[in-house]
Amino acid sequence: MTAPSRPFGAAIETRRPRALDIALWAIVLVLVAAGGIQLAALIDELVGPMSAGIHHDFLAFFAAGRLVLEGRSSELYDAGALTAIQRTVIPFPVGANGYMPFINPPFAAVAFAPIAALPAELARDVWAAISLAMLTLAGSWMARPLPPLQRLATTLLVALSFPAYHSLAEGQWSAAMLLAGVAALWAGRRGSWGLAGLFLAPWWLKPQLVVLPLVALALDRRWSAVAWTILGGVALVIASLPFVGIGIYLQYAGYLVSVGLSHFNGAGAVARSVWQGDLATTEGINGLLVGSLGQAHVLLVDVLWGVISAALVLLWLVAAWFERPGFATLSARRMVAAGIGIVLLVNPNLFIQDTVLAFLLLPALWPLPSDAYWREAIGMATLAAIVLLDQPLGTHLFTLALLGIVVALCVSAIAGSPRRTASREPA
Repeated sequence: MTAPSRPFGAAIETRRPRALDIALWAIVLVLVAAGGIQLAALIDELVGPMSAGIHHDFLAFFAAGRLVLEGRSSELYDAGALTAIQRTVIPFPVGANGYMPFINPPFAAVAFAPIAALPAELARDVWAAISLAMLTLAGSWMARPLPPLQRLATTLLVALSFPAYHSLAEGQWSAAMLLAGVAALWAGRRGSWGLAGLFLAPWWLKPQLVVLPLVALALDRRWSAVAWTILGGVALVIASLPFVGIGIYLQYAGYLVSVGLSHFNGAGAVARSVWQGDLATTEGINGLLVGSLGQAHVLLVDVLWGVISAALVLLWLVAAWFERPGFATLSARRMVAAGIGIVLLVNPNLFIQDTVLAFLLLPALWPLPSDAYWREAIGMATLAAIVLLDQPLGTHLFTLALLGIVVALCVSAIAGSPRRTASREPA
């Protein structure tokens, strides 16, 4: 019989060598110290006026919120309208497009409108504080199974990680999506699949990240989760209609397709596109291929991306035949963790801030013995730190490491499957 899954937060105690303890804590101290330096740099950046630095995503959210406040929501995806507001904050071109485009759904602009009512610098500070609180809550929620000191350390490892810092500096939605992901895993572990789907609804902020989870839930016949994820998204749309109207959603649908296609036509490297950017700075399979082959090699990159992505999904499906994803056994939890990794790897727009979602592999694997869970926490923090090395070096080590983790999780799930064991037993 399979042992019942422990409640998330109930520690499993084991002993480990003291030398390993010392080595683990040394890694933790290095990572937390690096995070502290990043946080100090962020505070220094936030207390001053916004300038032509490298963190400009906030301008898109601020401008979109202002358009909603001014009753001009029909211009959310109009380059001229966004540029005009952004120039009042930074009076010269920024980004590959010369301005920061808003590519999130209209309900995101409505949600941001109260913050956009503030002066730009103050609005950025307030949003950073809210995002840091969400990161801290997500980290502490993940760390609940650990003893107090390790719990504090794990919370810091999440909240002070380089992807978390980058999300705060850019003013991105990654912190909200991480917290929503942790909550969805918590609800799924309790068997509350409708609630899990509702918690997953904020992932409609970036639709490319919610599609595969919906497909996986449907394949597993978790229909209540599928329904509530969709209903949650519909609720967000309905709640925003008094402020933006229905027409802008029709415009967004076409705009979303154009932005998606731009990630597969060179993103401005070959010809001007709706969205332009340096895909080599992204993580994921697309970023790895563009970094290796060049952004102008559109067809080759697209074909290889399709082949590798399909191979990963096929591997997961084969493994899922051997071991149904879930939370009752370690092999089943490995399948959940592998699925999260694949969602990130196939995302063609996996910029630094969203690599913080890799931390979701940690609560997906619980329950583990507390020493194993502690090692996994440090391992995920180390994986997140690799992103910092990838940027100046252009190595995409994060992608390669996550790719290896996903393959290893799928293979180990197959190896540990009762179905495979039974098939090898003599008749």
